[in-house]
Amino acid sequence: MVFDQQQRVLLKVFKVLRTRGVAQECDAWRVELRSPAPRVAETMRGLRTTRIVATALLLTVAAILSVADASSTGLIGDRASCSNEGEPVLLEDARLEQDWSSCYHCFCKNGFVECRSGVEECGKMDDCAVVMPREGCCAKCKGCWYNGTEHASHTEFHEENRVLRCEAGVITITKPECYVPCERPKHQRHTHYNCPVCDECVINGQRVWEGRDVRIPEEPCLSCRCVHGALSCAKRACPVLPCTRSNQYTPPGDCCPRCIHATSDKLLPGTTLAKPCIIGKEYHAHLSPFRVDPCTDCTCMNGTAVCTRHTCPVLTCGARALPPQPGKCCPECPQVEEAKAACIIGRKTYQDGETWQLDACKSCECHGGEPRCAMERCPVITCPPDQTLRQLPGQCCQKCVDIDGICTVFGDPHYKTFDGKFYSFQGSCKYQLASDCVNGSFSIRISNDARNTSHSSWTRTATLRIGSTKVNMGKRMRIKVNGHRVLLPHKIEGIAEIVRSNGSVLLKADIGIQMLWDGDGFLEVTVSSVYKGKLCGLCGNFNSVARDDMKTRDGRLLNDTWKFGSSWRVGGTRACTRRQKRIDIKAPYRQPKVLKARRLCRGIVRYDAFAECTSKVNPHNYKEACEVDARSCSGTRCHCAAYRAYARECSRLGAEPRNWARTAWCEGPPPPWLIRHRKGPKRPVITKDTSLLDPSSKASVATREYYEYFATGLYVGCV
Repeated sequence: MVFDQQQRVLLKVFKVLRTRGVAQECDAWRVELRSPAPRVAETMRGLRTTRIVATALLLTVAAILSVADASSTGLIGDRASCSNEGEPVLLEDARLEQDWSSCYHCFCKNGFVECRSGVEECGKMDDCAVVMPREGCCAKCKGCWYNGTEHASHTEFHEENRVLRCEAGVITITKPECYVPCERPKHQRHTHYNCPVCDECVINGQRVWEGRDVRIPEEPCLSCRCVHGALSCAKRACPVLPCTRSNQYTPPGDCCPRCIHATSDKLLPGTTLAKPCIIGKEYHAHLSPFRVDPCTDCTCMNGTAVCTRHTCPVLTCGARALPPQPGKCCPECPQVEEAKAACIIGRKTYQDGETWQLDACKSCECHGGEPRCAMERCPVITCPPDQTLRQLPGQCCQKCVDIDGICTVFGDPHYKTFDGKFYSFQGSCKYQLASDCVNGSFSIRISNDARNTSHSSWTRTATLRIGSTKVNMGKRMRIKVNGHRVLLPHKIEGIAEIVRSNGSVLLKADIGIQMLWDGDGFLEVTVSSVYKGKLCGLCGNFNSVARDDMKTRDGRLLNDTWKFGSSWRVGGTRACTRRQKRIDIKAPYRQPKVLKARRLCRGIVRYDAFAECTSKVNPHNYKEACEVDARSCSGTRCHCAAYRAYARECSRLGAEPRNWARTAWCEGPPPPWLIRHRKGPKRPVITKDTSLLDPSSKASVATREYYEYFATGLYVGCV
């Protein structure tokens, strides 16, 4: 129905265009097609302006229709682009209710706006048993009323030496059982459930780090924590759940079961304030007592079930424990006739009290012939955009570490800074790309070449200086060290190693610097996170804030890329290959060059090789850079630098494109249409390639015919 409405509106717009003379010229053009005349070229040139006007009007109407049809109260639709890499993004959309914005935390990552739901504000809902009606933006789990106070689900509070936990309308009251894993414990106040503590944070041979928990596989409900260098352990009973036992499951390694499926809060009968309780499939009236199991006695208190559950002591027999006897609450250890003095694990024998390490997270100790193990419990961590989870050597749990900075230079030169800012700068001199401006440990300079053009420039050489060592990377991957050409692989003792890698030169410096150079303008610089906030130059300052990357040598923050780039020029005017003047990369080009660039660069968003990557890295900047290079360069492979930069970015995020080079005409012979002679047939020929014009004009593409006139190199179309 929406499509039919759009068609009707487009037909009305076409009638308006016909009355204004735009469509009439198209009719005249069709007459020229039937009988070609010498003035056909002039007619085609005259149609260029009117065709652009018609296209713009049709696009505007189609956009209005699409916006008018959009109606949603959630975060749906296409991923939005952004330029403030690594920084927060505020939700500003009239279709979103005001209180919805507090439920999402959005930031810019890889050119896309990425949003995460605000779990901290809304509370956990993954194991909620009873869901209340939505209020505002957040779904809410059913809470509990106790002594006139409402408590949220999944929360705990204390009353004397008891622990009270609310779970979806059920309060479970327990008294933790202390466990002492050492011979001489100390009694201290305000420890883990006020339990005795051990001087050393070690249990069953496993060291517990400060503030971390450790669990025992045989006793998953036993929790040990290291606080201020002392270890305290306590066992807790599981909370009572409102769902049936058949609707419960226990995740592997966890202590307590959870409800599989959440249910909505039921409309309970009665109009009085005294509400009943529903536990599983059982209905309990207000103030009525009931028993859930031999360990648990409950009372319904105005819709909240208040249950007291006994906590069973820690057993030393582990897996040999016997199930509870009928009518009893806790399991028991069997009677042992003779205690064993050693533990036999595989082909190894461990004496009583001996410990052994299984891995960084798990250790075991022999107790009376039975191995007892302890495993460190790793917390759930969410890293900020400029950090990533990494497993450090010798440590059990992953931690957030700073990501190495990557700066890319490619094409006519386009720059992506260490903090992710994109910009273009066509200066054709020598510039400081990146340098340690705090300690002066290294500097990288590039020389840009005009390549016999009046407005373009390409990176010709890259030079790394570390102390008194100077490494120059030039055209065709020629490498010089302190002025002398070297063959690869080459090692500079104590400084760097230079090798060939996938058709490029890779330099690895011992101080945490890497440079990848293809010998034809593509350069990628990777710096270790130890340089964070210490760098300066065309690649920015590497402080995780993209908006302040364009700082000049004297510390001024500019929005003018030409002034910013020129401030980092080194070597004087002798290092320039042409007179320096401001260049407008958005200046209009002849239509054949524009169409050629679009055809060469459309593969970044269309080719199957990049299909997996387009959802991880925003291709807009790379496609735009590709079109700039293809328009300004007279060669047949000037567009390939942008393809390679995009492919490298995709590979780093685990979406490596394959076999893209030949498909994008970056390997093998160029396409015939790119090098064919300008002479051709004397009349227009219909082409099926409707993608040469603006790809966003979906409505107009469906109702147009495009004609390619080889004699003039123009592409025209009429409705």
